Amino acid sequence: MDTATSLYTSLSTEADLQNLIASRVAEGIYLEFKQKSNAKNGLFEEDDKKNFYKALSGFANSDGGVLIWGMKAQKRSEIASKLIPINQVDLFLQSLKSSLVNATAPIIEGVLIEKIEKAGSDSRGYIKCLIPVSSKAPHRNSKDREYYKRSVEGFYKLEHFDLEDMFGRKMKPDLDLIYDVSNPHAVDSTVRELKLYLKNEGRAVAKYSGFLATFLQNFEIVSISGQLRDNSTLNPYPTVSHSNNVGVIHPNNVSHYVGSVMFKYPDPALQPTGSLNYYCDGMISKNKMIVLEVSDLNSLT
Repeated sequence: MDTATSLYTSLSTEADLQNLIASRVAEGIYLEFKQKSNAKNGLFEEDDKKNFYKALSGFANSDGGVLIWGMKAQKRSEIASKLIPINQVDLFLQSLKSSLVNATAPIIEGVLIEKIEKAGSDSRGYIKCLIPVSSKAPHRNSKDREYYKRSVEGFYKLEHFDLEDMFGRKMKPDLDLIYDVSNPHAVDSTVRELKLYLKNEGRAVAKYSGFLATFLQNFEIVSISGQLRDNSTLNPYPTVSHSNNVGVIHPNNVSHYVGSVMFKYPDPALQPTGSLNYYCDGMISKNKMIVLEVSDLNSLT
């Protein structure tokens, strides 16, 4: 787990934020505190947009980072000093999420935004934002059309030579493993088909790609097809894998079918879950948890 993600997951309650103050934690390369321009309402105002868009650009163009809304910092030391909860925090949360489409060019993928409730209140609270390092940098702030990076001093505008360096960086692949579940119209109506695809959303050809799909509950493999292998005998859970040491996946955002898994789910009331771990040369491996919505398909024939 990288530094920004580790920091983000460590902050989940108001007590965690209070601990930042008690521990005199200061802003740094991976952490920024921000007050909402008017904490009495959840409106996404111009100053809020300015601060949010700059943070998105700056952290994504650097090594990622965490932005905390509802925290005051001392001016000179930048040490966390006071919590200022936001009224109508859910409204502000939705505004932040909605703005991601237009906040930067290109769009930053993988941004996480969550509410931290104020103790004893459903309508007041704080917001934490995880802005990951991007493989598609540099990202321009759409508010002032500038490019930013993060340093120990805060966010700063990139100079022309910085941009030349970033645009000239080695292009990298960025794989995504996607899936869909369907009813194969088999004689046994409890059987479902899980189709798996790889898609390259990066800027370079993906070589030596592969994945491991592990199914953790309510999943029985009936058969597999395509370029998949059943590795269940080597693992404590039903597991399929794929590896491609010869072919490549071009960066054209086209989904490439890899194979299918025909499966049963013994408990109709329990959705099957799994873990997907996928990789390729030149990209840090990724992992995501999935829930297969089989119950939605029970009415299909």
